[in-house]
Amino acid sequence: MLDQTLYSQLADTTKISLKWHQRSLVSAFLAPTILIGYGISTMEDNGLFFSSYDANEYIQMKYPDFQSEADHYLRYIPAVSVYGLNFAGVKGKNNFIDRSLIYLISASVARISYHALKKESHILRPDGSDYNSFPSGHTTIAFVSATFLYEEYKDVNIWYGIVGYSMAAATGMLRMLNEKHWMSDVFVGAGLGILTTKLTYIVYPEIKKIVEDKIFHGRITNFAISPYYFDNNFGISLCFAIN
Repeated sequence: MLDQTLYSQLADTTKISLKWHQRSLVSAFLAPTILIGYGISTMEDNGLFFSSYDANEYIQMKYPDFQSEADHYLRYIPAVSVYGLNFAGVKGKNNFIDRSLIYLISASVARISYHALKKESHILRPDGSDYNSFPSGHTTIAFVSATFLYEEYKDVNIWYGIVGYSMAAATGMLRMLNEKHWMSDVFVGAGLGILTTKLTYIVYPEIKKIVEDKIFHGRITNFAISPYYFDNNFGISLCFAIN
């Protein structure tokens, strides 16, 4: 009887051993760790079965004259779809302001991260155009957008997320077909995009609470947010009034 009671207590302890934020962190780190780890393992001519050099050689042999501009636009479609779905009446996880701030933070952190990595790694692109190959910025933003779509609509219909990730994967493939990136660049970019967005979804509620309660003491009244486009860059402007 004692053994059975002890077993039940241990089982209950196991069930609650991971708090919600711990489970979220595990989920946030799992896929990015696999993607980034695999990407790094294939850099240059490394890899158990297929290296980045092997992948580039195969692509250029099969599609030597391939050129496409689609990757410049495809990376943003999942994020734009979030607003399109909401406009069509399909409500997502967050309201307009919260989801916009989440995307802005995610994309900003991702951009800062991949620019820093590009500067430090100084790896030549496959086409020899410059030394900003690692990681792929296009792929990073594509997976930020796809994860944004997934997180907003995963509880509505999982297929929204699947389509978004398919577009992100297509962006990475196009970067390789255009000879702008190595396979390692694309895998690491994908992991980085997923990681920054998932972490933003975890920490954003706490950031929002601190800003509203600790800094402004609940005095924020009018709130406005709008997108802008300037000098080939997209962004979001934020305005608010305080009592």
